[in-house]
Amino acid sequence: MNNTEFVHLHNHSEYSFLDGACRINDMINWASETGAPAVAITDHGGLFGVLDFYKAAKKKGVKPIFGCEVYFAGNRYNRDAKSKREAANHLILLAENKRGYKNLIKLISFGYTEGFHYVPRIDHELLAEYHEGLIALTGCIKGRVASLIGENKYSEAKEHLQQLAEIMGQDNIYLELSLHGIDEEAAIMPRMLDLSQETGIPAVATNDCHYIRQEDARAHEVLLAVQTNKTLNDENRLKFRTNEFYFKSPQQMCELFKDYPVSVIRNTVEIAARCDIIELTSKENIMPQFELEAGQTADEVLNRICQEGLRKRFPPPLTGGAGGGVTPQIQQRLEQELNIIQQMGYSGYFLIVLDYVQFAREKGFSFTARGSGGGSLVLYLLGIINFDPMKYDLLFERFLNPERVSMPDIDMDFEPEHRDLVMDYVIKKYGGDSVAHVAAFSTLGARSAIRRVGKTLDLPLSEVDRIAKFVPAIPNITLDEAMEMVPQLKQIEERGEYEELFKLARALEGMTSHITVHASGIVLSSGPLISHAPLFKDSKNERVATQFDKYMLEDIGMVKFDFLGQKTIAEIRAMIRLIKQNRNEAIDLDNISFDDEATYKLIGSGLLAGIFQLEKSSGMRNVIMQIKPNNFEEFIAIPSLYRPGPIESGTMDSFIRRKLGLEPVEYPYPELKPLLEPILGKTYGVCIYQEQVMQMAQAIAGFTLGQADLLRRAMSAKKLEDMQKYRELFIQGAKGKGISAEIANKMFDIIEPFAGYGFNKSHGTAYAILSYQMAYLKTHYPVEFMATLMTSESSDSEKIFTYLAECRKMNITVLPPDINKSHAGFTVSGDSIQFGLAAVKNVSPDVVDAIVKARGDGKFTSLYDFCEKVSLKGINRRAIESLIKVGAFDSLQEHEGEEARGQRGERAGKYRAQCLSALDIAMKQAHKTQERKAIGQLSLFDNVEEVPRKQELPNVPEWSDSELFAYEKECLGFYLSGHPLSTYEDIIKYYTTANSSTLSECFYGTEMFMAGMISSVRNTTTKKNDPMVFFTLEDLEGVTDAVVWPKYYEQCSKAISADAIVWVRGTVNPGRSRVNNADDSEEHEEEERQLEVAEILPISEVKDKQTFAVNITIPQGKINKAAMTSLKEICQQYKGEYDLILHLLTQTHGEVILQADNIKVSYNDNFVSQIEEFLGENTAKTSNYSVRPNRQSQRVQYV
Repeated sequence: MNNTEFVHLHNHSEYSFLDGACRINDMINWASETGAPAVAITDHGGLFGVLDFYKAAKKKGVKPIFGCEVYFAGNRYNRDAKSKREAANHLILLAENKRGYKNLIKLISFGYTEGFHYVPRIDHELLAEYHEGLIALTGCIKGRVASLIGENKYSEAKEHLQQLAEIMGQDNIYLELSLHGIDEEAAIMPRMLDLSQETGIPAVATNDCHYIRQEDARAHEVLLAVQTNKTLNDENRLKFRTNEFYFKSPQQMCELFKDYPVSVIRNTVEIAARCDIIELTSKENIMPQFELEAGQTADEVLNRICQEGLRKRFPPPLTGGAGGGVTPQIQQRLEQELNIIQQMGYSGYFLIVLDYVQFAREKGFSFTARGSGGGSLVLYLLGIINFDPMKYDLLFERFLNPERVSMPDIDMDFEPEHRDLVMDYVIKKYGGDSVAHVAAFSTLGARSAIRRVGKTLDLPLSEVDRIAKFVPAIPNITLDEAMEMVPQLKQIEERGEYEELFKLARALEGMTSHITVHASGIVLSSGPLISHAPLFKDSKNERVATQFDKYMLEDIGMVKFDFLGQKTIAEIRAMIRLIKQNRNEAIDLDNISFDDEATYKLIGSGLLAGIFQLEKSSGMRNVIMQIKPNNFEEFIAIPSLYRPGPIESGTMDSFIRRKLGLEPVEYPYPELKPLLEPILGKTYGVCIYQEQVMQMAQAIAGFTLGQADLLRRAMSAKKLEDMQKYRELFIQGAKGKGISAEIANKMFDIIEPFAGYGFNKSHGTAYAILSYQMAYLKTHYPVEFMATLMTSESSDSEKIFTYLAECRKMNITVLPPDINKSHAGFTVSGDSIQFGLAAVKNVSPDVVDAIVKARGDGKFTSLYDFCEKVSLKGINRRAIESLIKVGAFDSLQEHEGEEARGQRGERAGKYRAQCLSALDIAMKQAHKTQERKAIGQLSLFDNVEEVPRKQELPNVPEWSDSELFAYEKECLGFYLSGHPLSTYEDIIKYYTTANSSTLSECFYGTEMFMAGMISSVRNTTTKKNDPMVFFTLEDLEGVTDAVVWPKYYEQCSKAISADAIVWVRGTVNPGRSRVNNADDSEEHEEEERQLEVAEILPISEVKDKQTFAVNITIPQGKINKAAMTSLKEICQQYKGEYDLILHLLTQTHGEVILQADNIKVSYNDNFVSQIEEFLGENTAKTSNYSVRPNRQSQRVQYV
């Protein structure tokens, strides 16, 4: 056979999730490079990849053929099959024309919504209804025809083929032949050819391609193992039997089928020629039409509502007043925005959003908007956003660019409990068949590729995880980029031990791994969605979603609407209710001052727990405490600065130094200062926002803001061709403004990196307002703020622990759980907070309800009284036991006789031990009492013998402090009445450099000193049988994973035991991964650190063995020349071997640390006595460091 043309018609891209190893671009590149006239995409059961395929093909000039390997069943409603193999056979369907593509969409969608059983299935009935415009291939050896032949059921195969031919038409069905060196194929294919000759139905050759090159078979093998969660050592895993499933050249295919009629090759070309080039993308807007009154247009209605909004948002100034009213600038901005909206045909979109926002407002639901929509004055006038974009220099073109056809994107945040109600309103209004959720694709990131490949290769998971953690947690980072950033990772690869791991991880990284449903997006269409996009049903929650993600939907003219559940909004609403209830004050957060000095003081102090965005990390807290924002512009900037780009480029440090006056505010060229200062002045001359990039392009090169947005996008995406085009336009535009080509070229280079990591200020402003509102409430209503937060997080013991620590810092008393006073949530009691019972383990809402109901008849007076009053049908022993262990019964002691109280004193451990010991007796008696009362009510017996209510508690041994603390932790997840580490707070303060909270901010390889209590000890051995140990180190801030490798095991192991309180020295390295969900995306993975321990000491030995410095704290009143001279004289009297460190408590800069260069001191009782007499108690402490590099709330200075 000497035919050089061949078209691959059966191919699986990466959208055959974890089965196809063909990247879309690689498929198209292969076709382009080999001169193939066309190439098809036929993924399993879906059209998920067709839009990417279409765009890539169009770019390369390759003809795309859209198809699918559908799952074909006898009856799509039958659910009797016990496995995927039994559920359906394979069938290839190719779209010959637009009608065929539309029908393919319907078939695939119904396969999910009606026929799903293991796989999405269609049947004869569906195919008969939606076959027009489609060409069918009978499929691989898993197709029905081939399977029947393989089972020696030739006549049945023929009958099935003729049924398909009747449905499709004789000219629209082909017998598919494929040869991969598999025995079954060798037996089946000649019989398939016989069937072709008998029926007159033509045959066609395919290769069922699952990877591009033959050498990619190994990567595909790993991909299948990842899909099935198997290792390559598992002989029973799913695998292909040969390595022939790749894109073979026309010559190879001709050679493969040399013993078959030439028509089987030629038919591939003929089929390709029959298939039209189907346009998938569209500039047409297919949103639903907003319902209007007769004679109205969407443009007119939007304009009218905006004019009404102008009068409300910008009322005229009062007589004699200053400012206010609609200025020419405001009117011009509104006209400009409305013109763009109307030109782009989006007036209806704004009205749709306004409609469901008004529904939420009428129902009393709280909401906010975020994202680039914050730059729209129209949204402000509609009441969708609640801040004036012009006040904060926000740009409409960042939201809607008239020079780039893009869909608007307004992200609406609702209270979680109201989100679904708003979505239900939208679904009901526009019809269920016109509304669906939106797909989201998960890809194998660099980290997850290493982990998944490592598991399939059966490598030690702890070592694989350690390697993976070296990859920075930056979205979309590649392995090669990670190698450049992290030398340790490159060193591991260069050692060669994990050569195959890295090779295969590179082959798989970035591949689409599975489909999920977007957390908040829904799409609306004009008419049934199934006419525009394929659908699938999420098997987890039955939600119907499009098979296209938000970017693909935009390509076909559809727009996503976002409905997010934002817990912070619910918390703010609850705080406002509690303030009203507790203080009778009505708070209107929309009208608070954004210049509140007290609020900025709290923010700058670092008391940020519970404040939206700002409580994320100690690193963020440190940055805030350095900047100490005193206006809202600085406050907006902080989250934008604390990101990898600004940190690594030095932008964040420069901002901080300029704010503090340690570095002058400068601009790249003096002659450009008049242009740049209005843009960068509020950020101290540094660029941190995308909007500033756009404004600089406008100011320097005369770009329109639309052009500037296109430039920003090109820079951000690093599109070299586009960059060169815009560079030339930039230089040309700058010349027109009298700026030299040399300066313009350099300014382009300066602006470029900012475009890559600049933050969207519109989004930042929306979130900053939410954060500021939280900070304002925390400042002025701290008790209500903290009580609401702890109620909101009742089920999260780590959060409660953090918030209790914050209460201590704020001098807010948190009263312990009390069965006579506590409710389910945390409540306000004067200036204190009453602990909520719902935060106690084993105490359900029903239990709390039973307790509150029972005490309505009067307070409980004893354990026995409690058990009798509370219905034991509503409470069990475990719940009461937990309440005893956390001290919820402690207050009952006041009802006991003086003798009992006198014997016990104030010791909680004694009373709790007594209550727990008496619990079984109390419950037994209460059961009898409650049963008798029930019988008495039913039988009308009035003289039921009473069980004595007063009964002494047994005299049992008192719980030790450690027992008491352990029980509290068991039932709360943390210590409440005290902490085993409290005794050692001074040592922890002065002899450690990190804690579990700050460890996440430390670079890998950094040596750290920590202290805490050991728990969860796990001794193990390496593969070489060397001993090692893992343990958890718990401190006052949380827990840290720690490991002692064999090298240090002998010297450390003696100090490691459960509950031991120790000081440790070690280095920070990647720890265990914690992924928030099943998504492979790196963005969902929490950064963990592990302490690799080299030394451990009992904490009691630290001072003797680790003292190297003396720390003196100098209060503000002693920071003067005379006092410093006196201090110097004292120190000179006690010269010794220790470094001297001075901690100055300044009003302006907080704690400033100075190391004395020219003096060392000794440390003894006389020295301490003189220092404390001069400076006050506890002003002299020893430590094990000279200058502590990462201490919070300080700037380190050296003198």
